[in-house]
Amino acid sequence: MTTKHVVVLGHGPIGHSFIEKLKESNAPFKISVVCEEPRPAYNRVMLTQYFEDLDAAKHDQMKLSYVTEAKLKEQDVGLIYGRATAVDRAARSVTYEAPGTGAKHSVQYDILVMATGSYCFVPPTPGMTLPEKRNLTWPDDPASRPTGVFVYRTIEDLEGMLAAVKSGAKKAAVIGGGLLGLEAAKAAYDLKLESHVLEMAPYLMPTQLNEMGGTVLTEKIKALGIQVHVGVQIKEVVLGEDRKVTGIRILQKGAEEPIVLDVDMVIVSCGVRPRDELAKQCGLDLGGRGGVKVDSSLRSSDENIYAIGEVAAIGGNLCYGLWAPGVEQADALVKNLVDGPGSAEYSGSDLSTKLKLLGCDVASFGRTLDFWFKRQFDGKDPGIKSLEYKDEINGSYRRLCFTSDGSQLMGGILVGDAKDYSKLLQLSKKPDLAGNDPTGLLSGRPAAGAASGASVDGGDGTGLADDDLICTCIGLTKATVRTAIVEKDAHTVPLLKKACKVGTGCGGCVTPVGEVPKLLAHTLKKLGKAAATGICSHFPYTRRELFQIVKVKELKSIEDMLDAAGQGKGGCELCKPICASILAGIWNEHCLKDGRDQIQDTNDRFLANIQKTGTYSIIPRCAGGDIDPDTLMAFARTAKKYGLWTKITGAQRLGMFGAERHHLPAIYKELVDAGMESGQAYGKALRAVKSCVGTDWCRYGQQDSVNMAVIMENRYKGIRSPHKLKMAVSGCLRECAEAQGKDVGVIATQAGFNLYFGGNGGAKPVHAKLFATDLDEKTLLKYIDRYLMFYITTAKHLERTAPWQAGLEGGIEFLRKVIIEDSLGICEDLDKLMEQNKKNWHCEWKAVAYDEDLQKKFHQFVNTKETHDSEHVEYVDARGQRHPNTYSPPDITGPALYSKDAASSEWEWIFAGQVSDYPSNGGLAVKHGSNELAVFHLPNQPSDLQWLAVQNICPHKQARTISRGLVGELASGAITLADPVYKTTYDLRTGNGIANPNLNLSTFEIKVDADGKVLVKVPPSEQMKKAFDEQIDKAYQLAGMENKKAKAPAEIKYPLNPAARAGLDW
Repeated sequence: MTTKHVVVLGHGPIGHSFIEKLKESNAPFKISVVCEEPRPAYNRVMLTQYFEDLDAAKHDQMKLSYVTEAKLKEQDVGLIYGRATAVDRAARSVTYEAPGTGAKHSVQYDILVMATGSYCFVPPTPGMTLPEKRNLTWPDDPASRPTGVFVYRTIEDLEGMLAAVKSGAKKAAVIGGGLLGLEAAKAAYDLKLESHVLEMAPYLMPTQLNEMGGTVLTEKIKALGIQVHVGVQIKEVVLGEDRKVTGIRILQKGAEEPIVLDVDMVIVSCGVRPRDELAKQCGLDLGGRGGVKVDSSLRSSDENIYAIGEVAAIGGNLCYGLWAPGVEQADALVKNLVDGPGSAEYSGSDLSTKLKLLGCDVASFGRTLDFWFKRQFDGKDPGIKSLEYKDEINGSYRRLCFTSDGSQLMGGILVGDAKDYSKLLQLSKKPDLAGNDPTGLLSGRPAAGAASGASVDGGDGTGLADDDLICTCIGLTKATVRTAIVEKDAHTVPLLKKACKVGTGCGGCVTPVGEVPKLLAHTLKKLGKAAATGICSHFPYTRRELFQIVKVKELKSIEDMLDAAGQGKGGCELCKPICASILAGIWNEHCLKDGRDQIQDTNDRFLANIQKTGTYSIIPRCAGGDIDPDTLMAFARTAKKYGLWTKITGAQRLGMFGAERHHLPAIYKELVDAGMESGQAYGKALRAVKSCVGTDWCRYGQQDSVNMAVIMENRYKGIRSPHKLKMAVSGCLRECAEAQGKDVGVIATQAGFNLYFGGNGGAKPVHAKLFATDLDEKTLLKYIDRYLMFYITTAKHLERTAPWQAGLEGGIEFLRKVIIEDSLGICEDLDKLMEQNKKNWHCEWKAVAYDEDLQKKFHQFVNTKETHDSEHVEYVDARGQRHPNTYSPPDITGPALYSKDAASSEWEWIFAGQVSDYPSNGGLAVKHGSNELAVFHLPNQPSDLQWLAVQNICPHKQARTISRGLVGELASGAITLADPVYKTTYDLRTGNGIANPNLNLSTFEIKVDADGKVLVKVPPSEQMKKAFDEQIDKAYQLAGMENKKAKAPAEIKYPLNPAARAGLDW
């Protein structure tokens, strides 16, 4: 039997899904794929992530890639780069143009599978296209559009947008407020463009949402600073004399005259059309609205040609524009090719979908296609009854549609909160409500199936039965994924992705709060296997387990912890801050003493918050917000002396910004001498206790809220925790201090204080839960003590109190039993731990201010007392204050300038300090003219790796901070360095970027002489300065930016001398 040749036209997600399934069948087919784009298949659904990765230089190894060229070759799949231009049905051949040359080639087929997808529809609006350059055989030809008009479909489209931004584009209009339009708006938003979304309908996403849902979504998007225009008519794209976009003329709803929006980019994303030009060329039957007409076997009017994905018009009627239908079509086609015609029939797919659009969850699901095509969610069908709920606080909306008797769920719309999507989707396919009632489903409680007596999910927390879909993109049931866990030993999410492709679509089901991790954890537990829960490769324990080990064994250093409970040497950037947090949570000793400074995260190491310039912000404690005028004046004097920008922070505290590291000890001393303390804004600790004025001044006050806030802040200051802690005290139920949005909230009553736990603001606001009412001061503080210690003892690293509390079985009621009733018998231990923390409190600033050894840790350079300007952004005057300019310097990409393995004979050895100056497992900065080096001492490494030297400039955004990074060691042997500002990682042995191979550090030879002097071999200082300056200038040029720092005038020298300060004293 002759092996048949299957040729696939189009290597998009659906074309690749078909190839994967056909290969997995082991059927004797030869497979080739014609790929129009210059890279193999990648995930278009996650296209906006491209701006986070910017990794097209890696060609076929992007994070978005499904497969590499090498993998396709290994699978014996012929990858043909080129654009198919003609199909000869009689000769069974496809003609294609080779990229670059345009040379014509052909490939023979026995079976042809059209997976050509779709193209972005560009409306015939004046200025949108160049009629004379229209390409009838290539609808997406970018040459047919004026400069500044883009579509949103491929990586090349995104590259074009990036190039426009680098050339100075500042404002963009996105035409289309549907799914694709809002994805395009996300791209514009990520590019930091002033963005306008233009939609002809009266609200966003009119195909999937009703007016209320569209309105809620609009408000969410407007809150991001994106301007939304609905009900508009697009009159013209305005072009300049050079035929570049200068604006777009629109007629707004209710207006009589059009206006012109000043934009320099127009992104068209108002729908797609099937790529059926090849089908037209070769005479295949087409669908009524385009696309290749196919039957239930996916066969076209030619028995040797099939179509799948967005180009396939099922029965000549509908082309599905979603991922899941294409995957289902690929599956059906493979079965028909392998098992024979008629083995599988494809009749249609569900249009239900859940997406995250500009950070907002949006979902639409229905029992049948009528839910969308007949708009059953609009409330106009008498056979459909709807319930809807809008949460004004969280900005979410849901509308659920039922049969008129309320016995079946017909569909629904979810905006802002779609966590119940999977459960509701499956319920909409069932013959009844599975014991739920409509009102309960609307509120989200009880979860689907919970009221039927036995849990439908078997206790795994997914709310899904075995035959329910857990991954709607790929069409995988929960049972299928569980089988992969059990039979294919897929015990992690990455292994599951490889085993059954789960989560390789939109990825929503495999997020930490998705259904797949819940199923994985539950299945592994039933198998008697624990999921990987260790902190990192050095510690096979959770933070909670390690906390108890350290406490019981009384361990006092990371070395002790590694010896007693870890493996390997030194630790890494993941476990070091966790170890530091645990040691502080138990012993509360000074974080810079006894080598602990080298395991602290960026901010704790210098007792201040690092900013993008490499300078620091300083925030003293202001207990309860109570501060006297003398302290205010002392704060102002210090800020002005050192030229620091001052602000009342988001937490309503005094802050000064822009302090250089070597000035910090002197600043700390001035503040301490004026009676101030460290506010620990840099630490995972208590930030502040906010208060209103209470009975001191307010006529509504029930208790002295300021005094209580001062008592609480002084009691809990200095306590280190898994994450930052915020508290507040309100003097009455008017809640001016917003106590119910804090980790610990107190509200005064006539009889005492009500106590709330587990609230937080931020990206996911959570309302605190009422714990106890009308408490006296002693009882109030006792309960807070125990709550904090229980949280510190058991929470995960960087877990706020809200999710920790939500994860406790029994929630707030469980906490009442633990804290009030002592149900676990641990209250005495919690009380002792609190007393130990309080007893060991110390002002960390004061210790530095009066300890010369600690002050040495803040020196700018190890080899000289000289200092110089290390900042990479110039300062400007704004609102009467001095602060750094608002732009961020571009990345310095490409190979490093220097390598220790290629040192020139003219290089020289320079002094880099004494061995005794250096910390173990840490680094210091070295001055070489106006250049800076970062030198690291790693005594636990082999002799040739105990001293390493690299440039101090971080290629990512150019901060001179590499010497302040955390050093670690991976199991691979790589010695890692995490940049302290943006956490970019490098291998110190080679200087190569780890997280981003395009970012690399220069390396230099280093040695220690007989007198204990550390020496580094480097180019002459002026030569080195010129080389780095040229490298930086080139980075600015490539980014289309001006190197303003190089042209900035010399800075005023800070701190000011006494004469300059004469006018500062009141």
